[in-house]
Amino acid sequence: MGRGTVTDNLPARLFLLACDVDKEQLKWGDELGYAIRAATLAELEARGCLKDDKGKARPAGDHRTGDPVLDGALRTIAEYPRARRWSTLVQWKRRETCLAVEEQLAGAGIISVESRTLRRKRIVVRDRSLPGELRKEAVATLTGTEPVAGIEPARAALASFAALTRLCPELSWRVRYQNRRRLKELTARAGVAGKALKKALDERAAASSGSGGG
Repeated sequence: MGRGTVTDNLPARLFLLACDVDKEQLKWGDELGYAIRAATLAELEARGCLKDDKGKARPAGDHRTGDPVLDGALRTIAEYPRARRWSTLVQWKRRETCLAVEEQLAGAGIISVESRTLRRKRIVVRDRSLPGELRKEAVATLTGTEPVAGIEPARAALASFAALTRLCPELSWRVRYQNRRRLKELTARAGVAGKALKKALDERAAASSGSGGG
């Protein structure tokens, strides 16, 4: 994947990782939304467009990326009157961000999308090997022995976000448990957005547990 292409972006890579090429659909719902939102924040942070201000995400000047998905997300963050917690932004506008990534990939000819009545969208990845390659990369990063400090934050994010949101069967409970310490280190390596994703998922689990206890 050459630099400067749509598939270099972390949100797009996670979207493609979650595509089931055999069933021609996305199996994942809300979990993918969390992953895509965290990936968007991680990209904006890495590009210097967002900075951490005492636990809250704040736009850094008038930086723009030239990427419509990233700049759209940045614009909505900047328009809000108060800085928000990173974990709040992970939970915010999940569906809209996923749809924006889907439209971007379709516009670039990387996927085709067909809406179907009472059925999931049909999503065809032009390069059928791409989702599998991304999943293999995520698994290799999580289960490997390379020092986490030497792993690029974007690669750490791909593996940790996919694992935390359970985007592929290769990252099973057993794999996650056996590599739980490394997963924690990769999540931290991913930047502020990684910790925010973990917190947002924990908050969702706690809310779900509380509502189901009555």
